[in-house]
Amino acid sequence: MGTGPAFTAVADCWRQRVDSQQEYQVIRDGNIFATGFADSYLFNSEHARAVRLKQTLAEHHAGRSLEEVFCGAEIETPFGSCYRIASSEPMNLQIPDPHLVRDLLFADLTLVRGIGPKTETSLRRRGYRTLHDLCSHHRFRAGARGALSVLNRSDPGEMIRMLTHRYPSSHPRIFGISSLHAIEDFLFFDIETLGLFSRPIILFGAGRIAGDTIEVCQYLLRDIGEEEAAIIETCAHFRQGATALVTFNGRSFDLPYFNDRRAYYGHEGLAGIPHYDLLHFARRRWKHELPDCRLQTLEQMMSGKRRTDDVPSAMVPEFYASYLETGNPGPLIPIVEHNRQDVVTLARLFQRLHEEWYGHLRSPACT
Repeated sequence: MGTGPAFTAVADCWRQRVDSQQEYQVIRDGNIFATGFADSYLFNSEHARAVRLKQTLAEHHAGRSLEEVFCGAEIETPFGSCYRIASSEPMNLQIPDPHLVRDLLFADLTLVRGIGPKTETSLRRRGYRTLHDLCSHHRFRAGARGALSVLNRSDPGEMIRMLTHRYPSSHPRIFGISSLHAIEDFLFFDIETLGLFSRPIILFGAGRIAGDTIEVCQYLLRDIGEEEAAIIETCAHFRQGATALVTFNGRSFDLPYFNDRRAYYGHEGLAGIPHYDLLHFARRRWKHELPDCRLQTLEQMMSGKRRTDDVPSAMVPEFYASYLETGNPGPLIPIVEHNRQDVVTLARLFQRLHEEWYGHLRSPACT
């Protein structure tokens, strides 16, 4: 970990950039009208609580090292070192029986081009119950055979592409494709950044299911110069041909941002990975029942508990800048915990959506 003049210069540079480019507005509590004019906002009480938290943590952990606080490990890569924090939590993830989900797809006549709900109803009345039955239909047999060919190959990415031509991207049928993956292939992924517009990623969170637990690996930047090493180490979790990515708003933010930072260092982006962005599925399921569909709102719905001592996402850069400026690891604690909890909540939300839409298809042997 750098501690010399170069480290100090980098820290000062990024602290000044964060301080001068604050990307949120603080508004009066209850001023709902003002929220419509701010891309990112914090209510005054929320901001004041976060400022007090940062001060308290800095005072409590003054003089302590980062290693004392997080008990992590330094990892060496061809691009330098990075810092890994490992943790685990009980997680008995269960998904529907993939054979039963496939049966639903085989019975979906609308996967054939030219068949809408009305035509499907008419065909069913005439005895066409499955895509196999349609293979004898003079008009739709070619389309039915094409759809069956895709389904029989059991390639989730290819199946998702076929379904997105027939359904909105938030449709339960598309989410159901996730049951075709092995449970250990799911990668629950979340990042924390120094803001928007190509600033560094300071924390990478990756979780995988192992037995009855979720194992979370986090890569924390002890200084900005460790970003490339942390990116490369994180990429090891994207196992070629054996990864199904699960994120929350990751299609618009996490994955493009991650690929942008890879490109910054001259590495190719990650592509072709089956990706289940839970934000869109959650909005479809709960948008009429909850005040919003933020991840923490969904977490509170599932657990009945609200997070305490959490850092607002918009203030992560300030907390990290405080660490860069002083070397005090205290302000990093809520950033690391926020990221870890987001990864764990992703897995719980993933299972909850399966229960909501496919709970009736669960097999006792499917764990």
